Amino acid sequence: MAKRISVINFKGGVGKTTLAFNLAAGLVRYHKARVLLMDMDHQSSLSIVCMGGTGWQSAIAAKKTVNEVFKPFISPSTMPGTGIICGTSLNQNLYPGLKIVPASLQLDDTEIELTASHQGNAIHSEWDKRTLICRWIEETAIDDKFDYIIFDCPPATKIVSQNAIAASHGYIIPVIPEAVMERGAPHLRNMIGAGIDTRLKALATMGTPRPMHVADTKLVGVAVTRIETHGPAASGYTDDHTQHLGSLSRQWGSGLVQPYIEKGTGISQAMAAGVPVYDRSNTQNIGGRGIHTLYRNLTTALKTRIDAI
Repeated sequence: MAKRISVINFKGGVGKTTLAFNLAAGLVRYHKARVLLMDMDHQSSLSIVCMGGTGWQSAIAAKKTVNEVFKPFISPSTMPGTGIICGTSLNQNLYPGLKIVPASLQLDDTEIELTASHQGNAIHSEWDKRTLICRWIEETAIDDKFDYIIFDCPPATKIVSQNAIAASHGYIIPVIPEAVMERGAPHLRNMIGAGIDTRLKALATMGTPRPMHVADTKLVGVAVTRIETHGPAASGYTDDHTQHLGSLSRQWGSGLVQPYIEKGTGISQAMAAGVPVYDRSNTQNIGGRGIHTLYRNLTTALKTRIDAI
């Protein structure tokens, strides 16, 4: 059975998609895992990185997107099969076990339609619309075909994200060490535990049984991304980031995962080129700064935590 993990933060710009992409690629390349990425964000950044613009457009034209999973609740249609799972444009010698279910821009419209749609009994309806991803995993039996399923969630905790949480054993919160994250990350943890999980457990007692529903989604860890370095500083980081990193450390303790990912233009350049940072180890902006090693070590640390759930 695959371990299913959501990468989530309701603040944008924290490196969420970058982390999901490089974590998945690292698991495949260095741990020989079979990984399915599911793009739950209508911005489709992960899909474009993995497939290239042309491949992504072809998938949309062929209706091979995660949107199809939600359509049976909105209008008369059948639940899609494994046909919505696509390959990637990555080097297949290095990443043979990496697949993706892409998103499309229309997923934002789908979110609105899901919120407004109801089917039959109100309680059953609220449960059914939040467990469509669980239903798809059950009906396709893809859980047996992968070692990990990673959901790249949008910067929101609406119904599409709740579908990911409902199916996830755990979640990762990527953060930048700044004041807003000191408040936002704990709020997100409470929202998932006391909000989403609690509501889903209540609905589950009256809804259609969903074996893939995970009642208590565990925190895998808080991953520090885009931390700003400053060579002369004692900590190696800027004063502002050092201060907030200390606060995050006191807040999360062992929940804060090391190593921390440094901010660098090489990361965005690799994403723009549609390759993991591991493929740029020969460049100054990645290899010269050891960023590929940081991501590889972070992948190993996160894998240990995920496997322990």
